[in-house]
Order: sequence, then C-alpha cells, then structure tokens
Amino acid sequence: MKRFLTLTAFASTALLAACGQPTEPAPDTAAPAEDAAMVPMAPTPAAQTTGHGTGVVTAVDPAAGTVTLDHGPIPEVGWPAMTMGFKADPALLATVKTGDRVRFDLVIKGGTSEITAIRPE
Repeated sequence: MKRFLTLTAFASTALLAACGQPTEPAPDTAAPAEDAAMVPMAPTPAAQTTGHGTGVVTAVDPAAGTVTLDHGPIPEVGWPAMTMGFKADPALLATVKTGDRVRFDLVIKGGTSEITAIRPE
C-alpha cells in the first residue's frame, strides 16, 4: 500500500509540473504495517449472484437471445430501477412479448447478466 501511495504521489507531482502548477510533495499517510489496525475488507463478490425482479418487456430478440426490460429495483444484486438488456435462452423468450409485465429470475456471472426464468404477470 505504501508503494502505491508513493507512486500515486509521484504521478500527481509529475502531472502538476507538466501543467505548470506548483508542486508540493504529498504527505506519506501510510501507516507502517506493524502499527496498522487490521480493518476487515468488504467481502469480494461471489463468482455468481442471483436475483429476482419485476418489469416490463421493452424489446425481445430471440435470434440474438436477448430481452430488454424496464425493471424495478433488484436489491439482491444492488441494482436500482433501470432499463437494460439481458441474455436469455430463446426458448424462454417465446413466452413473452413487448409490453408484457413480467417476473423474472436472473444470474450474474463474470459481469454478464442472464435471465434464467421469465413469466408474464
């Protein structure tokens, strides 16, 4: 961590000098490891997260295996209400059409969100 802070301070000083700004060395705020209190870190996200939501279908593309939903908040994954596209098995998409209010289940893995179940309300 100390190395990162030192590199960051160096980079900041170099950028300010390049812009003609006065530079001052950044204070070294890193505490030595032996004096640092062990602070628990936030848990790393699981490799796979699941959630459930409701929304309105705004687009369906069975050929591409995608559906766009204007959905409400999905607390299990920390998402607010928004409109977004999801991957989905084309067989699932045969059960819905644009304008349908739906309930859905999703899985997020490796930054990709996929609908695993979808049903009209």
